[in-house]
Amino acid sequence: MEKKLLTVKETGERLRISRATLYNIIKSGEIRPIKIGKRTLFTEEELNRFIDKKMNDGD
Repeated sequence: MEKKLLTVKETGERLRISRATLYNIIKSGEIRPIKIGKRTLFTEEELNRFIDKKMNDGD
C-alpha cells in the first residue's frame, strides 16, 4: 500500500489554517513532518493523528 505524502500547502488547506500557523504547530511539536531535502511533507496518518488528538483535547 502506497502512503500519500501531503505538502505544506495541502496540509494547510486540509486543516484550513495558514502556512505560518502550520509552521508554528510544527515548531511546537504537535505535528511531525517528514523532511526530504528542503521539502516538508506530512503523512495522512500523521495528519489524522493530529486531528484526532485535537478533537479529544476537549474531553
